[in-house]
Amino acid sequence: MKLVQDLPGIFEEFGEKRREAFLEVKEYKDKGVPVVGMYCAYFPTELAMAVGAIPVGLCSFSNETVTPAERELPKSMCPLVKSSYGFAIEDKCPFFHFADLVIGETTCDGKKKMYELMAEFKPVFVMELPNSQSEKGLEFWRREVIRTKEYFEEFFHVIITDEMIHHAVHLSNEIRRSLKELCEVMKLDPAPVFGTDIQKMINGSKYRFDFKTTPELVDAVTEKILEEYQQGKHLESRPRILVTGCPIGGDTMKILEGIEENGGVVVAVENCSGVKTLDQMVDETQEDIYGAIAKRYLSTGCSIMTPNDNRIELIGRIIEEYHVDGVVEMILSGCHATGAESIYIRKFVNEEKNLPYISIDTDYSSADKGQISTRLAAFIEMIQADKSGKKELDMNYCYKLIVSGISSGRCFEEVLQNVWDYTGVPVRFLGGGENQEVLYEVGKEQVTVDAQRIVHECLDGVWIEAVILDDQRKIQVQELADILAKSFSMYQKNRKNTGNDQTCQPDYLWILVSDTSLAARLAGKLEETKEFSSVVEKQKDNSILITNIRGKEDRALLIRLCKEFIYDYDGKILVGNGVKAEQNLSENKRLQQEVFELARDRAPRKHLYLIEEYYHELAISYISRKVGENGFKLKELEQIRCEDEETGRNLYETLYWYLRMKRNVSQTAAKLKIHRNTLLPRLTRLNDMLDLDNRDGVECEKLLIAMEIERMKKSDE
Repeated sequence: MKLVQDLPGIFEEFGEKRREAFLEVKEYKDKGVPVVGMYCAYFPTELAMAVGAIPVGLCSFSNETVTPAERELPKSMCPLVKSSYGFAIEDKCPFFHFADLVIGETTCDGKKKMYELMAEFKPVFVMELPNSQSEKGLEFWRREVIRTKEYFEEFFHVIITDEMIHHAVHLSNEIRRSLKELCEVMKLDPAPVFGTDIQKMINGSKYRFDFKTTPELVDAVTEKILEEYQQGKHLESRPRILVTGCPIGGDTMKILEGIEENGGVVVAVENCSGVKTLDQMVDETQEDIYGAIAKRYLSTGCSIMTPNDNRIELIGRIIEEYHVDGVVEMILSGCHATGAESIYIRKFVNEEKNLPYISIDTDYSSADKGQISTRLAAFIEMIQADKSGKKELDMNYCYKLIVSGISSGRCFEEVLQNVWDYTGVPVRFLGGGENQEVLYEVGKEQVTVDAQRIVHECLDGVWIEAVILDDQRKIQVQELADILAKSFSMYQKNRKNTGNDQTCQPDYLWILVSDTSLAARLAGKLEETKEFSSVVEKQKDNSILITNIRGKEDRALLIRLCKEFIYDYDGKILVGNGVKAEQNLSENKRLQQEVFELARDRAPRKHLYLIEEYYHELAISYISRKVGENGFKLKELEQIRCEDEETGRNLYETLYWYLRMKRNVSQTAAKLKIHRNTLLPRLTRLNDMLDLDNRDGVECEKLLIAMEIERMKKSDE
């Protein structure tokens, strides 16, 4: 078959094939050709083809029919099931309408119940799947394949001969082979075409009912792609993404589109709609053809199987053969099997393949499309950064730096300097109306004339400008600019509330040094500066008193000087927060000595400590001493530790972060680096043991303090 169209045209033609098939299936029905509807890749389509029927995938990927289905089905049910049932009861799927028989399968509880309801208005035959891919499971599945074949013979009034089934197997293998070879063009690097176009071909081929011509047509497309590739027609180099998880199609194509719209390319789709169903052929040489069919279909690596080693093995091969740079897993809300299995996929991808992984929880609505696009953009840019050596920034740490600085009363210039020290992102704040004078600025010496800039409005008349350097990721600079813009508003609000006058600033400030001789050297260094030449008082011990601190700007300068000094010596420095009243000097010094000791224990590798960074540890230490260790020895915590030793469920750590995150489930899961579905059973067990739901904030705080004390003691040991 000769292709008369360009590739974009043939891709679109296949993309529209399902819609055309709506009309085509009626023509076949009028000719007396039976139609068998199906939902799952476990159904051996060869059985339907052997009786001369058309096997066709039924509609199941649209949000349009979810709402009608929810009149009868629970809203918490998987959107795939709800959409499937909605199409059926609303009679909006021509394939379902013209189907003589619907083949179901026991892949999940939701589907099983759907088939029960569906059988009230449509002939339904349900294949019973085993729970594992063991030898006994295979024996069971072979009998099930034969049972289905016998049902087809009775339902359609035909006898399926060995010749008929062999012919169907051969034709199915040819279609699978051609589609598999089409997918394998994406092994080329750079990729020849977009993955969404390949997926259009795969999905569209399922709705070509002239099965004999399908392999020839697909082969022609493959040859065309390879021919153009040799001519230099291909995509630019892009991050190569493997998509895995729940079935992809219809409204969930937003995942593939989101990847490729944000600079990636989908080189493989491992699921029921992609490589998974094409990877293996039915062994036509086997004497027991039904055993061969059973073996091929049962080997499908679906999350309903336990264990599901076949899926891991396939993903591993795809990663190697398709030169994958990152893995995206799409999990439909309510799909507990895939959600629970994602922890294994993440560990395999991260730890064994050393690749980035991201899971996207979604449904069929378009409401989260923007959010998904943003997450995928960040993921792809991270991969690009890794490949190009661009600097990776921890936005949570940036936020902590900014908020802690502002809340502790530091001047904005100091906060901005701390952010610059970590990020290396040049930033300036502009204000003053038309003149646009520079209010704050860091890193200007790094900026070239043609540097790319991100601009955010902070307040009326105040703007922030962040510069993207060659070693920085655009999306992270955007995030940083947004955080700084919001933080500047917070800073201005704090200034307004406090009056920003000098009475709020410390007059006296202690500096503690790890030894007396080093303290003397530091005092001398500070006396050499014009800002502190007359206000430095070296004490007889390891302390220095600064007698006149004129605002937070002075303290920021002092910190910077101490930082520069200590890098030349093997010692440690604590910079205090200062006091107003001279009579409080001794008490303030005692407090700072305590913090200095605690800080050196907690962070022995650091050289410069700021007192405000250790208030939390100080509070815990104080409570421990004041109340006594026995006052926080809780029986509940001992019970949890015992259960952890017996089960290995990590309940103790789970409880700690659950309380630290103010009982926020999503944040706790993120902190523990586990999926929400993994966390929830642990929380259920903790609630059974501690009755957390009925405990008020004070009681939960006591639990947390007890755990903090235990962690501190363990650290000391």
